[in-house]
Amino acid sequence: MTDDMEERLRAALRDHAGVPVAAGDPVVAVQDRMRRRSRRRGIAVGSTAALCVAGIAIAATALAGNDTSSRPIGPAVSSISPSVQSSPSLAPSPGGPVTSAEATAPVVSLPATPATPVATTTLPPNVSSLTLPGGYRFGALTTGSGPLLVTATIPLPSNDITPMCAVASIGGDPPAVDGIATSNCDDPVTAGKQVTMVVTEKTDTKSASGLSGTIAISHRNTKTQGFTVGPVIMKYTPVSDTAPVTAYGGGSLWIYDVDTNNGPEAIQISATTGQVQDVVRTPQLYRPIMAANGDGLWFGNSIEGGDPTAGGVFHVAPGSHAVSTVVASSSNAVDWLVADSGHVWAGIRPATATGILSLWRFDGPKGTVAFHTPEPTLQAGPNFVVGNEQDGLWLTTSDPPLGAYPTATESQHLDVIKLDADTGKPTVEAQLPPLDTIDAGSQAGQGQAAVFANDYFLLQPPSVGGYTGFTQLLRVTPLP
Repeated sequence: MTDDMEERLRAALRDHAGVPVAAGDPVVAVQDRMRRRSRRRGIAVGSTAALCVAGIAIAATALAGNDTSSRPIGPAVSSISPSVQSSPSLAPSPGGPVTSAEATAPVVSLPATPATPVATTTLPPNVSSLTLPGGYRFGALTTGSGPLLVTATIPLPSNDITPMCAVASIGGDPPAVDGIATSNCDDPVTAGKQVTMVVTEKTDTKSASGLSGTIAISHRNTKTQGFTVGPVIMKYTPVSDTAPVTAYGGGSLWIYDVDTNNGPEAIQISATTGQVQDVVRTPQLYRPIMAANGDGLWFGNSIEGGDPTAGGVFHVAPGSHAVSTVVASSSNAVDWLVADSGHVWAGIRPATATGILSLWRFDGPKGTVAFHTPEPTLQAGPNFVVGNEQDGLWLTTSDPPLGAYPTATESQHLDVIKLDADTGKPTVEAQLPPLDTIDAGSQAGQGQAAVFANDYFLLQPPSVGGYTGFTQLLRVTPLP
């Protein structure tokens, strides 16, 4: 392999899995990507469908709010019927913000596309596989309310400006698709939530980036089954490292951006009413890693960097209007954060190529350190970790780890690892067949995994139908 080819592969791997990027709720990332694609059509060069969905699959940070207190009261997911349905509503204005409106529409039938058969490989006895339906770009898992949901975008004609998302409900043993519901991506039901953010970007000749961005909150009305998009709550400058970062937990949605009109700030939103609860000025952190629970917002300085004097891990208590420092060292980078009721776990490493990842747990509203232990068996990097106190923490990683210049001897298989929530001790629960180099790197992607009903679920390639998107859902049952 020539140096030029190696560098291109390395760049592709960084883009596809790489260092932590704009972090947030995985389903929101799916919705946001689709909104940006449709609203910017006609005012900027549009992304291709493949690039759009690749971005959906590779956004990074930990799922927030695994505790039951963080699950907002939303529409009953069991209302999704076994038939494929469409509820189009609130078409956004191209190139501009969505106006505040109550959106309802009659449900119409939408035919399902049969899934394309995918070659199967031998899986361990505690792993089962489900082939997802064709015709959708599945990009994220969520357990926000009710059963396990898989969220997708829907390929649209080039002249269609209405972003559409789909939600597949997963149930049964072995797992199967119970039904698929489709709706406008601004509808919080497509995120399994009662509120979600609506991002709008438009051309702005006065901005250094040529764009300006606004964020509003979409609120689901459970009585009318419609949704309302409220007024703008945040304005920011869209560039590569200023994408909004989100986290759900403790009954709140937290939104952060480093380059708002007011500087770096985090906004706390009620996850049931959509009302602003708090606005907090924060350290200047680019692409931070975030999680939330009933004790507030927890965020860390990622490898992307930020204020070198600010510290490593920070906390904002609900209603405090202030940021406290949990881990003071500014020479460390946070790879991931997971929060449940009363606990926060973090993977933290020195910001050096040879640094050993350490596992941390912080307890209670003051972030008391419960344990801090080096774990040399885990590779440093943007591992996507999910879980809670009861089910443990789960991740999937290449074994051997992928290096800066991937070779044929790397990623001989994928390890599904469970970390003890009380000690950090790792256990390999399953070994999965290897993927190609790029797909193996993407195992760290945002929203690709979730813990549900004590089992670990994982989205996997290959792509189907000529576009990028996950087509397989694996379930890993913990070993006895």
